[in-house]
Amino acid sequence: MPEKQAILRDLGLSDKEIKVYLTLLSLGQSAVNAIAKKSRLNRVTCYDVLKYLQEKGLVSYVIKSGVKYFESAAPRKFLGDLQEKEVKLKSILPELEALKESVKAKPAIELYEGIAGLKTVLEDILKHKKETWFIADPNFMDALPFYFPHFIRKKRKLGMFSKVITLDCKRMRNYQKKNPRKSVDLKFINERLPTTKIIYGNKVATLTFEKENSIGVIIDNKEIAETERKLFELLWKVGKE
Repeated sequence: MPEKQAILRDLGLSDKEIKVYLTLLSLGQSAVNAIAKKSRLNRVTCYDVLKYLQEKGLVSYVIKSGVKYFESAAPRKFLGDLQEKEVKLKSILPELEALKESVKAKPAIELYEGIAGLKTVLEDILKHKKETWFIADPNFMDALPFYFPHFIRKKRKLGMFSKVITLDCKRMRNYQKKNPRKSVDLKFINERLPTTKIIYGNKVATLTFEKENSIGVIIDNKEIAETERKLFELLWKVGKE
């Protein structure tokens, strides 16, 4: 399970904000001196951090006998914030997409780096809502342990069927047994391939999975996609059931 600090950092909190927020969760309603002491920050810094957290709606305070007592918002506040951001983003997505489509000379090749880049590639696949053909390294699932199940659920919800050619190993045989044939059909080969290739629509995505240097490349070209499909079909014919 990922560390809570890392997740909170992804949600936009600084290290000091995380420290103070977690301290408040454990202390309950407290004065700044107690918060500063437990979080090991000086009083002035702690007060500034509390102010930032108030602006984000994550901390509130009451005054008792002239002293401010701070309290953390319920952790579910983060879910509400994410839902609000999603609604706002959806409201401007058509405008953003229109801006992208208005560019006449769109690049034929797109390069994405890091784990976030791999997610962008997979989101592009979902956006096209087409049948997908994978030539997959089994490590594909390990590179995105939290995102990959979401990708599979959404793909099935959209009714996107997949063909997968992958290494003949116990792990992938078990994957075959656990997944419905109407959603995914697998065939097996005896060689492990160092990259994963995904063919969808007129695009071909190639993904590498390295902890520090993952890369996703999308080639948007009808002829290349058709060639890759023919090569896939040849490999599919010799693959094992």
